[in-house]
Amino acid sequence: EEARRIARGHGFDSKGEFLEYTCPGAYQIPKDADIVWAESWNGWEDFLGITLTFTEGREVARKLEEIESEEAYMALMKSKTIQDGDVASRLPYRPDLKYKGDWQGWKDFLVG
Repeated sequence: EEARRIARGHGFDSKGEFLEYTCPGAYQIPKDADIVWAESWNGWEDFLGITLTFTEGREVARKLEEIESEEAYMALMKSKTIQDGDVASRLPYRPDLKYKGDWQGWKDFLVG
């Protein structure tokens, strides 16, 4: 869990980016994390916290309970109550900016 938290904190966009990264600090995350933690492994995207694609993100966002407006979504993101293991933790803080090319508004993203 600690290594996952640290890896997510770096904001890597891919496994390749993670593998190329060298950390001069005392805490080194194994490059073979998928083997080291095989029993609890849920994939590189989960481990690194890689943001969901627009389609995936919209699907996950539409399943969030009682989140039907920009205000409710932003309040949820600011609350930091989404658990790291929840796929919703991979939603962007500002989907309107992250998914700019696909964005069709908050209602489309949250309700459908």
